Amino acid sequence: MPSTYTLISSNVLASDITSVTFSSIPSTYTDLVIKYSARTDGGSAVGDTCNITFNSDTGTNYSRVTMRSNGSAGTSHIAANTSSVNFHTNVNGSGGTSNTFASVEIYVPNYTLTSARPIGVFNVQEGNTATLAAVYAGASLYRGSSGISSITWDAPGSLFLTNSSFYLYGIKNS
Repeated sequence: MPSTYTLISSNVLASDITSVTFSSIPSTYTDLVIKYSARTDGGSAVGDTCNITFNSDTGTNYSRVTMRSNGSAGTSHIAANTSSVNFHTNVNGSGGTSNTFASVEIYVPNYTLTSARPIGVFNVQEGNTATLAAVYAGASLYRGSSGISSITWDAPGSLFLTNSSFYLYGIKNS
């Protein structure tokens, strides 16, 4: 069990932007925890799916399985050999409940490995109706050949809105 979480970097947006990057991630930790709370200008009530890449790697080095449930239905999705960690987790869009942000936590154990690394995700999307509020859980595998030293979030076709917040923590075992 990890004993210490250390904030490596944070970014609370002062303006609307298309992507967020944390670079020069030190290799001195055991695991990484990524937390973000985001909203986009995408017109859909359910917002946009964020694409996350490690080390600017857009090759087909990612695979995923996701499960989603809201007040009326559940779905699942599997994809192999994709170009990003796209969990089918939506962040709130401008067509949804005003001033709500989706919350996401991603756990990356052994991020310095140079072989396949598993990734876990949990996401909660807020909304005033049963079909807008949703819970997502997923797992991914990143098969890049070097340890993770940078992380980039993209809001395809949209902007992350002001006050979206992104945090990166390093974990050390004692």
